[in-house]
Amino acid sequence: MLIQVMLSLALLATVFTLAFQTQAATLGVASAMNALMMVAGGTAAATLLAYPFSKIIQSAKDVIRAFQSENDTEETIKILVHLARVARKKGLPALDHEEDAIPDGLIKTGVGLIAYRFNRKDIEQILRKEALFTYKQYETAHKILYSMARVAPAMGLAGTVVGLIRMFSQIGSPENLIGFMAGALLSTLFGVVAANLALMPLCNKLRDFMDQELVRMEIIEEGILDILDQEHPRAMEYKLESLAGIRSEPATEVPALAQEATQPQRQNG
Repeated sequence: MLIQVMLSLALLATVFTLAFQTQAATLGVASAMNALMMVAGGTAAATLLAYPFSKIIQSAKDVIRAFQSENDTEETIKILVHLARVARKKGLPALDHEEDAIPDGLIKTGVGLIAYRFNRKDIEQILRKEALFTYKQYETAHKILYSMARVAPAMGLAGTVVGLIRMFSQIGSPENLIGFMAGALLSTLFGVVAANLALMPLCNKLRDFMDQELVRMEIIEEGILDILDQEHPRAMEYKLESLAGIRSEPATEVPALAQEATQPQRQNG
């Protein structure tokens, strides 16, 4: 982490050094690249200074997944119903042969717990803890994106201040002042655009994905416990689709996982 802090500080120093040294007396490619360097480089440096690199990489993966998860809930229900049919027809031990065909995630964990003969209470607790861990991971990604959205306009303003300082150094050449002023304002423009047209929409998209994942993980927990109880697959499918809002009569109860995830942590003692 110390190396990352040093690298982020070096990046920040490089960005400001280049911003002061770049000669861009007219509005053009050079001034645009200088403004972009201030906003992008400064935001990246501030993010690297605040968060471990591994969390930043994981956050990028979570954002990508948010755009690839349109049919995840329906696919999850199909997998759970299939597993319920296998368990009802061949017995719970038969799920051991289905585990390898299931992608990594909460469903595979639940099937493994059933296959290893965990009791109902332990399965429920383990699934709940893993689901909450996953949700906290998404919360970290959202926090990082929101932090970047706040830093970007500030770095844009800093770039504008740098441009104004360089403009005043050319006070003896009035013909250059307009060009320096226009170039200075580009940083503020890029910072506002990056925050409000890129980073904040990504935050909102990730938040919507997190809400969907809360419901999906609740469905998985409910489905795994129904499989353990060997409930009828059709009845189970109807219940899970109602919980997901696919049926015309959706479940009205707030998912228990959502309640637990939004409750403040209790202080010890």
